Amino acid sequence: MQKLFLALILPLFLFAMSDKELATAINLAGKQRMLTQKMSKDALMIFKGIDTQNRQKDLKESYTLFDKTLNGLLKGDKSLKLIPSHNPEIEKQLKEVKKLWIPFFKRVKEVESFKNLSDKTYIYIDKNNLPLLKKMNEVVTLYTKLGDSKTSKLKMANDINLAGKLRMLTQRVAKDVLLYQLDLNPKEALKDLNSSVELFDKILNGLYNGDKELKLEETKLPKIIKQLNIAKESWQKTKPLIAEAIKDKNNLKLTDELIRKLDKVKYEVNIAVGLYEKSLNRQKQVLKLNALIDGFMTKKSNSKHLINLAGKQRMLTQRVSKLAIECGFSLRANSCEMMEKYMNLYAKTLKGFKDGDNELNLEATKSKIAKDEIAKINTILKPFKESISKLKNSNGKDKEALKYILAHNIELLKESNNLVSIFEKESNKNISYIEKAQLKIVNIAGRQRMLTQKMTKEYLEYLELHNNKSKTNMAKTKELFSKSLDALINGNKEMGLPKVTNSKIKEQLSTVSNLWSKIMTIYNKNSLNSKEMLLLLKVNPILLKEMNRAVKIIEESTDY
Repeated sequence: MQKLFLALILPLFLFAMSDKELATAINLAGKQRMLTQKMSKDALMIFKGIDTQNRQKDLKESYTLFDKTLNGLLKGDKSLKLIPSHNPEIEKQLKEVKKLWIPFFKRVKEVESFKNLSDKTYIYIDKNNLPLLKKMNEVVTLYTKLGDSKTSKLKMANDINLAGKLRMLTQRVAKDVLLYQLDLNPKEALKDLNSSVELFDKILNGLYNGDKELKLEETKLPKIIKQLNIAKESWQKTKPLIAEAIKDKNNLKLTDELIRKLDKVKYEVNIAVGLYEKSLNRQKQVLKLNALIDGFMTKKSNSKHLINLAGKQRMLTQRVSKLAIECGFSLRANSCEMMEKYMNLYAKTLKGFKDGDNELNLEATKSKIAKDEIAKINTILKPFKESISKLKNSNGKDKEALKYILAHNIELLKESNNLVSIFEKESNKNISYIEKAQLKIVNIAGRQRMLTQKMTKEYLEYLELHNNKSKTNMAKTKELFSKSLDALINGNKEMGLPKVTNSKIKEQLSTVSNLWSKIMTIYNKNSLNSKEMLLLLKVNPILLKEMNRAVKIIEESTDY
């Protein structure tokens, strides 16, 4: 049984990346695109003999930063605030970038050190900078997808991506001007130059006013608007010089002035990118949305709601079994009636998973795997439910019925947990990592409800049936509850749980923690007097109720 619980808390890489870390990754991966063009531009300026000393210094800084960032995206880098990439797609793409980068790195290093200034080197740079840029852009796209849910109305991650693309375009324009002036594939250079200028205008306008094609929303934050205005003004002053540099290709002074102005535009755009990065966590405020993930807010099709109810089934298997002991040993009034009540709720919810239930806000599952698991559970449930009825109708006197319940409740729990895993796996298809993270949190928090009942059932088995194995199991369950509660509050990398930051969730989990600290020592006793037993049976449902409230808040919240 311990293995079953541990399987629920295996760390997922999706928890490793917070919104802030994701925004940083998008920003810096996007900056890599710009560096491919900046290095190419600086190398060409050295070839053309423009400001060679400064460009030599800039080139070294650029290739050093590109190499450091590429390694940081792959393995993590504290100084860059990058965490390692654990996404198979991103990791694979970064390795493809590295394959292109190694020979490109060698060439730009040769230019910077003046070891190889032959035409072949510059032709190589001209031929290979765009494939490197393209591969790096694919990495940015993959990161961006992590921050964009399929139904989200606001693509702040996409805003960071495209605002960052403007930085790259300033350097691409400069590079194309130099390629044209040096007669290195001038027709293609001019064509690329014109499309780059056009794309710069389109993205800048889209950041201001929105653009359906680019999936951009109109910018609302005053600080970003102000910075975009500064960048736009700088860009408007620079554009006329582009045409002049094409006409007067031998005017080094004019070319130098153009490139300095383009660098100024890049500087201003980079500030805007930083503002977008910082604003990722404030998406709800920007467009007055109540959700980061709109698709989660429709109750009937709400995956978090589904995981919540499926997780609740696990708890009911243990609550019913605990009440069976209370009923069988007359430990508390109404235990037999409550036992049957919660057994009926379990059966109703299971049917709702299969056929749908408006009252429970459940749609009929379309998953064949889930349907097969539900059929399997129903096979186990039938004799289990019959034993519950026998125990209730005999007012707790049918000890064979109680024996059957205690012998088979873990089997029912295990299959109920399998159904949770199936629903979670099915729900994880075509959703973002943030959404997957929220489902996992609901699952783990929901499991806490079950643990409150399981540990009490096991404790009662020990006290009333003198089952030492139950006491050992109870100690493990109790330890897991404490550890998971601490992890939900403070975060735990081993469990794959982030630290709670949502104030409502934090307050409710603190309530659970305070209540737990008052009763946890009761479970350590070898025997209970009547007053202690009454306290345990009275407070345990309260602990369950408060934990259930925490799960409900988590289900309905858009952040954790």
